[in-house]
Amino acid sequence: MAIDPKPPKPPRIQALARASAIIDVIAVGGDEGVGLSEISRTTALNKTTAFNLLASLVATRFIEQDQYSKRYRLGLRYLELGRIVQQRLHISHLARPILADLCKKTNETVNLGLPDLLDLLVVDSFRGSRLLHATAYGGWRSMYHCTALGKAFMAQWDAPMRRTIYRLCGLPRQTPRTITDIDALEAQLAQYRAQGYALDVGEDEVGVNGIARSIVNGLGEVAAAISVAGHSSRLTEEVMEQIAPDVMAAADSISAAIGCGERPDNQDSGRRQ
Repeated sequence: MAIDPKPPKPPRIQALARASAIIDVIAVGGDEGVGLSEISRTTALNKTTAFNLLASLVATRFIEQDQYSKRYRLGLRYLELGRIVQQRLHISHLARPILADLCKKTNETVNLGLPDLLDLLVVDSFRGSRLLHATAYGGWRSMYHCTALGKAFMAQWDAPMRRTIYRLCGLPRQTPRTITDIDALEAQLAQYRAQGYALDVGEDEVGVNGIARSIVNGLGEVAAAISVAGHSSRLTEEVMEQIAPDVMAAADSISAAIGCGERPDNQDSGRRQ
């Protein structure tokens, strides 16, 4: 019998390893920052290599450079990412029993998603016992305009935020049913904002439908969203309308758990356009 070889070690990308070493040096450098010479000496990188890597890290906001001293400090990008991780851990912990209950009620895949700049991140997922089911695992990303989760976010965002997504991401066609016209999507989002939940009818993946509702934190911000997704032969538009109260109740329970006393009403959402 042939013996399976050991799995290969993940490739080490030299530039990333060097950038990581630079970040480690800056992280312990204190409020005054760290100079190029010290970074070069500590990491054993020549100054040109260190400078070029630092320029890339500054451009991506992982590192910032003081305009007077020219020394380097950690950038605000870490604060943004740390907030996302903290939010993910906090919301996931509180949401899991509610998601599990919704999965048991619907016997379909239930997802928890967080907004992450230009796309969304699914951080938790429960799969029902159906033979044919929607994808169910945490850690995958998707676009806003063609998923129930994404449209649940967009329906509550103000117009400038939506315009930013349109400008930077466009409306790529995923399936024949994907909405690729901004005016048509805006009209649909207005409907979803009024009814309190969003739908995806085969727009992201052929044969898969979904229904989603956003989750609001204590500051009234849209912090996350949950969805129920399943094969279109079972999760028809009629069925999604029937389970909408369960989806809305689950989302609102999570909102309450993370500190939202009262969800903003639809009229308030409309005035933010």
